[in-house]
Amino acid sequence: MGEHTEQTGWAIDPAGLRAVLTDRRRVDAALRRADPAQRLFLLGLLGQAQQALTEGQRLLAEPATSADPWLLLLRMADLHCQQSDFAAAEQRHQQAWRHALGRERQAETLYSIGTRQFEQGDRDAAAASLQLALTLLSLFGDTPLRTRTAAALARVRGGCPDDPAFDAVILSGGRGSRMGGGPAKPLRKLAGWPLLDHVLLACSAASRQIVVGPARIGIGAPLFCREHPAGSGPVAAISAGLAQVRQPVVLVLAADLPFIAGALGPLRALLAGTGAASSEAAGAARLQAAALVDPSGRINHLAAAWRTAALYAALDRLGEPAGRPVRALYDSVEVGYLPDFDGYGADCDTPADLRQAESRIRQRSRGRLPAAQLAWPRLELHSPS
Repeated sequence: MGEHTEQTGWAIDPAGLRAVLTDRRRVDAALRRADPAQRLFLLGLLGQAQQALTEGQRLLAEPATSADPWLLLLRMADLHCQQSDFAAAEQRHQQAWRHALGRERQAETLYSIGTRQFEQGDRDAAAASLQLALTLLSLFGDTPLRTRTAAALARVRGGCPDDPAFDAVILSGGRGSRMGGGPAKPLRKLAGWPLLDHVLLACSAASRQIVVGPARIGIGAPLFCREHPAGSGPVAAISAGLAQVRQPVVLVLAADLPFIAGALGPLRALLAGTGAASSEAAGAARLQAAALVDPSGRINHLAAAWRTAALYAALDRLGEPAGRPVRALYDSVEVGYLPDFDGYGADCDTPADLRQAESRIRQRSRGRLPAAQLAWPRLELHSPS
């Protein structure tokens, strides 16, 4: 935005657009001189999105075209978003991804995907895409794209009336004895990334990501703290993390839940009394917590959303947290349960669990975007850990 063509006086930012539109000949001249991708953008600004899409499709079909297919596809995705045709925009993004050679182009594609996901109302997926874009750009210093991406992520984290800002506490202190030795469980690699980074990415929409466990380099900018004494159990870890929470809603998650992203929005909606998941709770007392429950009836107490004040009250009732089981926090609490038919709460306790999760990621990510956390095998991206 804000680029200018001095020969025509054309400015593509809204502040300069009004004066140019009073001179149709200058507009036509600007369109004739624009490169193909810029022409599509200008036509979209003029309200001629369908003409732009037709031209873009023609250019893509020309075998000898000099136009950059990656840029054309991104512009066409934006045009589809203007028309609220998000399914077509997603298809263009998937095509653009295959032409996104190099980190900058991958980041630009993820930025475009993130803005589209936010327009669709998928706040968690949008934040994950934008956070991945920032990670890709981390070696380039301050650039206009990085500034735009950071600003977009801040908007996503700001929330909205139906889904306000929230924090996340991630328990990352487990030794993972069932893993058979080696690194601690949160550092075990899945699709090239530590398990903890999968959960951090899923929580990208959180205002604060508070990791209770040993400090390390992780995706984004998480805060680290420790329970006292170290190793005194999950309730003590929750208590330590809660001291860093600033928002009225907090997610409480284990660090070994690589597929949890799809459950975070529904958990918050259930807690807030909005969305389909809350229909059965209509008319009931205001929920204080919401947790996943798998088809066998097992409640995942570390895949939950809490009202922050209710979690403080539960900890006060419990007393000394060291050594206490997490389920004890839920006594005398009004809890809503979210059925987990899609396996969002599947954890990784053993090497076999990791292999199964790897297979699941590769099957679901084959050639597809968004769901950036499931597309990592397709990314030329190294773990920040």
